[in-house]
Amino acid sequence: MRRALALVLLAAACTSTSPRTAAGPTPTVPTPTPTVTSPVASPRATGFPSCTTYRAADPRRPVLTADVTVRGRKVAGTERIVFTPDLAVGQLVFRLWAAAPVPSRYGGRQAVTSVEVNGAPRASTRPSPTVLRIPWSGPAGTPVTIELGFTLTLPVGADERWGNRGSTSWFASGMPLLAWESGHGWDVEPATTQFAEASTSEEMRLDRLTVHHAAGLTVLATGGTMSRTATTLVTSAPSVRDVAVAVGRFRIALVNGPVPVTVGVTPGLADDPAEIARETAAYLRGHIARFGPFPYQHVVIAVLPDISGGIEYPGAILLSTRQDKDATLSHELGHQWFYGLVGDDQARDPWLDEAFATYSEALERGTASSYTSVLRLPRSVRGKTGLPMTYWEGRPGYYQGVYVQGAGALLRARARDPRRFDAQLRCYIAHNAHRIATPADVARDLPLAVAELRRVGALRG
Repeated sequence: MRRALALVLLAAACTSTSPRTAAGPTPTVPTPTPTVTSPVASPRATGFPSCTTYRAADPRRPVLTADVTVRGRKVAGTERIVFTPDLAVGQLVFRLWAAAPVPSRYGGRQAVTSVEVNGAPRASTRPSPTVLRIPWSGPAGTPVTIELGFTLTLPVGADERWGNRGSTSWFASGMPLLAWESGHGWDVEPATTQFAEASTSEEMRLDRLTVHHAAGLTVLATGGTMSRTATTLVTSAPSVRDVAVAVGRFRIALVNGPVPVTVGVTPGLADDPAEIARETAAYLRGHIARFGPFPYQHVVIAVLPDISGGIEYPGAILLSTRQDKDATLSHELGHQWFYGLVGDDQARDPWLDEAFATYSEALERGTASSYTSVLRLPRSVRGKTGLPMTYWEGRPGYYQGVYVQGAGALLRARARDPRRFDAQLRCYIAHNAHRIATPADVARDLPLAVAELRRVGALRG
């Protein structure tokens, strides 16, 4: 689902913002002042004449309430989802991504312990490790309430979005994830062994996420803080596609820049949370100027062991050590617009978020020339940017074929008329905010890029 194998480049310059830092165990993290969330009127940046308001979130989006307890490798929880399908359905489908091949290989497990639909117990089946099917039929527009109990055993050393090392635990896409795509139906593409490239989800309103943990630990999680005690964090968010949670004895730094930023670094890692927070604020200034307002209340970043690169979630990033020294941090922040705000089916169209996130990092860091030469690409990947994850599974060259080749097409298109391209891209973001976009949406809203995207195989037909 999410990958950040970025080119190794020079570190970004820091701003002069002075973060607040705290060393050692920090059971209480001050809550930054939240920003307004979209849809909002964006500040007009020079050269961007239109599309200043994001499309509104679907008022009938699913509503999620969840409660989890984290104890080392063990996570136990419940979730309640109120779901109103826009098409008639004959079943309910959730994805259990923590049971995918890579975490399973490293001792990860996910079980569903109870299922209720509209208050009545229901049987369920698992036709594959990551697919949970629940029999239920209903017409379009009929709300249904699903309640699930689940457990996780976090893997160790998996280089993934689930893990545990000492007192540090983390999981993202760890709760059963509703697999609905509006206007399409259930997304049940096979799991992949590619790094973090898997899940697809419409936005949901996070009504309440409650995380219970041991005293002396800090939680960094999706959503704005509603309340916090020595052993409990409660968050909420208007519109997010998924949820990330990290628990540990983090060293914490906060910056109130263009967006409130909280960074936590795992004990034993050399990263400076204050430096990462400053760099995050600097990157966000550039991204906001190009793309529009930051779509979430704030951003939290957990720097973790056993991860290479970074993994993006709405308003949250799981980051490996020293990844602020290359393009990864800027890349993951770009994903807040491309995957977070404008979603995509990451199994069917992985380029729709990865090419745009790579494009955003290249502009922000001034490295466009690293991506625009087709001759630098292996012949085996040329013209294959738009292929799904089922093609890339087990094949080399996914990063070059999707990230680099896709970003190169966008950068070459922009070079022909930067002002018009930037304006069209802002319109693409505004028109497709809070929904799952398709390649056809790109062709409609970003006509300056069509020829280059067809050249690399991102647009077909």
